[in-house]
Amino acid sequence: MKIPGAIICLILCALSLPARADEESDRAALRMIRTNYMEAANSGNPSKIAPFLSKDVTGVMVTGEEVKGLEGLEAYWKKIQNLIGPGGSYHVNVNVDKTDLYGDIAVSHGNTDDVVRLGTGKELQFHSLWTAVCHREGGVWKVVRMEAAMDPVDNVFISLRIQKTRLTAGAVGVMLGILLTLAFSILRRRRLPTPMKAA
Repeated sequence: MKIPGAIICLILCALSLPARADEESDRAALRMIRTNYMEAANSGNPSKIAPFLSKDVTGVMVTGEEVKGLEGLEAYWKKIQNLIGPGGSYHVNVNVDKTDLYGDIAVSHGNTDDVVRLGTGKELQFHSLWTAVCHREGGVWKVVRMEAAMDPVDNVFISLRIQKTRLTAGAVGVMLGILLTLAFSILRRRRLPTPMKAA
């Protein structure tokens, strides 16, 4: 007995529905990790991302520093907050370009829009590229590796450092100019001949 093509097609579609539902469920769980990471970073509270981190998580942050575990991430964020200074803040929006699923492994990559507001009111905007690898552990997706990078030459922090260096060099130049002028003026007065008194 020949089975009609339409019935075969229906059977294949029915079999693929659970797989698609599982994949959508996985993607929703991975999006939740992204949301919690942004909330943790924007509030400065790493505990919001803690349930989504593997105990063996490692990463390379945008500054090129390596972190290990939740403790390493907490120490890194504390260091960044100290650099920003009192009254400053940090905000990030994480954009996902693509997520590929390989069974219990998920590889995502994208970019970020970051804003640092210093206590002085100055605002620094920058972007980075990131990659994250997640692993399903006991049915729960967790981050095992993350990396971020920004242009090492053309970025707002290098520009700020150059600007500060120029201002410092300019101030030193002005001070040297004033000192040299004073020194020249004093030497000139000493070398002027003493006027002779009339007889």
